[in-house]
Amino acid sequence: MTDSPSETDDAPETATSDGDDESEIDRRRLIRWIAVLAFAVPVVVEALTFGNIIGDELLPGGDAATGTPTETDHPDAVGVDDELLSETAATETVATSEVRESDSGRTYVLKVEVTNDTDAPVELRLRTLRLRDDLTIDGVSSTGTVQPGSSSPVTAAWSVPTDATPAAVQAIAIRDGGTVVDEFVPLSRPPIVG
Repeated sequence: MTDSPSETDDAPETATSDGDDESEIDRRRLIRWIAVLAFAVPVVVEALTFGNIIGDELLPGGDAATGTPTETDHPDAVGVDDELLSETAATETVATSEVRESDSGRTYVLKVEVTNDTDAPVELRLRTLRLRDDLTIDGVSSTGTVQPGSSSPVTAAWSVPTDATPAAVQAIAIRDGGTVVDEFVPLSRPPIVG
């Protein structure tokens, strides 16, 4: 009679011990999966990054290799018929934006028509041109003083290297003798004429 209770006592201990073993195996599997993921995710990210660098820099393709126009990098870039400085009270409309090609080289021409519908004199100055490779070309053109109720154009021209593309222009808006805006405005990719 003493033997039978000890046998019944052994049975639950064996079942509990089997459950602990299964729980330990599940825990080990989970740790292995976490370790695999912790190693694999950075390796995959690095491989994709390296592949993109190789594709962009060494293999042919993209606008640098083909020289074909692509969409501008800036959604707020301005082109012909766009307002150059939307934050000013006067209206500055881009009338011409083009690269003129001739035997003597390339020239970027930007013409802006300024309409002063404010109650104070205004002026627009176009200064530095920034190219897509971050090279800058200095220059200065101005409308002169535009009286209220009148309009005046300003035409600026910069000699640019072959295959260079304008990216932004420094525009300075003056109202009643004080500077209200002095910033680089992104430009849409201009057509090449000539």
